[in-house]
Amino acid sequence: MNSEKIKQFSAAIRKHNLDFLLVTDIHHIRYITGFSGSNAIVVLAPPKAHFLTDFRYAVQAPKEVKNCQIMIAERDLFSELPKLPLNWSKAKIGVEAAFLTLKNLSKLKDLLPQSNFVSTENIIESFSMIKDAEEISKIKKAVRIAEKAFNDIIKRIKPGLKEKDIALDLEYKMRAYGADGPSFDTIVASGQRSSMPHGRASEKKLRKGEFVTIDFGCFYQGYASDITRTIVLGKANEKQKKIYNIVLTAQKAACKAIRPRIGGSEVDNVARDIIAKAGYGDYFGHGLGHGIGLLVHDGPVLSPRSNDTLTPGNVVTVEPGIYIHNWGGVRIEDDVLVTPNGGQILTKLPKELIEL
Repeated sequence: MNSEKIKQFSAAIRKHNLDFLLVTDIHHIRYITGFSGSNAIVVLAPPKAHFLTDFRYAVQAPKEVKNCQIMIAERDLFSELPKLPLNWSKAKIGVEAAFLTLKNLSKLKDLLPQSNFVSTENIIESFSMIKDAEEISKIKKAVRIAEKAFNDIIKRIKPGLKEKDIALDLEYKMRAYGADGPSFDTIVASGQRSSMPHGRASEKKLRKGEFVTIDFGCFYQGYASDITRTIVLGKANEKQKKIYNIVLTAQKAACKAIRPRIGGSEVDNVARDIIAKAGYGDYFGHGLGHGIGLLVHDGPVLSPRSNDTLTPGNVVTVEPGIYIHNWGGVRIEDDVLVTPNGGQILTKLPKELIEL
């Protein structure tokens, strides 16, 4: 954790009238400290930070975690908290409400009965949503890896292949090109299954004339990419072309609308209006997009109900779709960086309809 982050978190903790902030979400811990293991707790106690992990990471933790007091504890890290050199008595301790279970909160109250626990939200997220140059570089690399893998597998997609075969090949290629792993379960949905926004790859075999929606991404050094392309096996018919072009027009317009200080709901509305005016508003049933970073679904959110405002350093997906039951669907998704001058599309894959 660098000195600038320590200052930022200390100011946020004071702003919320807290003595300490207990960070338990592993992605937030990685953001704060750089730790890439799976078991840790961080206690932010301005001006210091305490890092707890277990024996498995005794060698790894000192290499990755800087500017924190490191404690190698038993695997049940919560039970080790009273041993930290902190004045817990009557301390006001913030806990991450979205990530701490009731079971662990109850345990904390038993372990530290004189402390007061306060539910907090979006303290770490308010910082992690805004990416610095190093984080943006890692996201760009994750995008490039995913694109390179897609360009490889697109050459072998043909009727008769199973959806699962394509997904496995894509995930293997991403790893081969340097990814930590896929950033989510790869979606390959063909034919009528392409009307399922989250139609994970199945045993279904591809057939000529079908839409194939492929939603994929990877982690690179902990940072995610998330891309979707929809293709047609063979020549597209008129209805397929029509639906695809409506989604493409909406997607391009929304990407163009991205700029600092615009609301997430406003960007969503740009794409949603185009789809609705074309007569397919009822067939676009999810939000336009979401932030990406250490999480593949992060803030800010682009949706009708979003209260988020875009800020330079945000990286968001733009992914409108039309999904028609018993027929098929189309989704097109890019990753977009919010810059002081507007949106920079990080994804370089062509968006015009691919006919294989």
